[in-house]
Amino acid sequence: MEIRKVAVFANPERHNVASFYEKIRSFLNEKSIETELVALTSTSSDSSLPSPHCDLAISLGGDGTVLSCAWLVRGTRTPILAVNMGTFGYVAETSVNEALDVLRSCIDSHCVIEERMRLEVVVRRKGKIVFEDSALNEISVSAVSHAKMARLNLFIDGVMAANFKADGLIFATPTGSTAYSLSAGGPIVDAKIKAIIINPVSPFTISARPLVVSDSSVAEVQIPHQVSGLEVISDGHVIFPVEEGDCVTIRRSPVSSCFIKNNSRNSIEILRDKLGWAGGFNA
Repeated sequence: MEIRKVAVFANPERHNVASFYEKIRSFLNEKSIETELVALTSTSSDSSLPSPHCDLAISLGGDGTVLSCAWLVRGTRTPILAVNMGTFGYVAETSVNEALDVLRSCIDSHCVIEERMRLEVVVRRKGKIVFEDSALNEISVSAVSHAKMARLNLFIDGVMAANFKADGLIFATPTGSTAYSLSAGGPIVDAKIKAIIINPVSPFTISARPLVVSDSSVAEVQIPHQVSGLEVISDGHVIFPVEEGDCVTIRRSPVSSCFIKNNSRNSIEILRDKLGWAGGFNA
């Protein structure tokens, strides 16, 4: 992989971010590699930023920064080096202390690029497309006010699956299985597995359970008469209001997000240390 330009996605107002960006810029300057800072604000306005042309993207922050970075370079297959400068950092698996070593391996073409599947969502209204987006973690269809339940008709591959009364439905990728879906009681799925997790949020019946389907499946949510406003939310930051009669289709995106793999870590270690799975070493 030839690297001539690197875009660094970060909120420079965050603690230590600006100083570490200067360290990266100085390191790349010595290699005659151009560096551009894409200044994020950690708000929904980040989605309106232009996507820079670059050979490598570096995300400095937590998992929210990774999602913004992945959204801004979506469709380009630009590899992302996700450096954790937040408080958690599950997708951002590379620590600050490891970052320059991993970056050096990228410049020397010794890095491993890992593909992560994305989901795409299309909303049709009276047969016309009124909204399209894609997500690395999840697409959700949710009630605007959780004081009133959503009514959602779910079809999978054209077959009626369920009529839900719930706060909403989450459609998550394996990468997103450790995010919103996990907090709603969904399963943890290895990121290397190609699948879609369908998870009802606070359903009105105890028989509603999370479902894992093939990545080739197509889910469709039909919106019947509602007593509450509904919205489609993509990775927690792109929000679109849906109406009675709308049809929301979720499927695997034809374009994946690409990440630089940190070879000093593996998924089970991260699961144990960052999520404390099974009590970690303290059980």
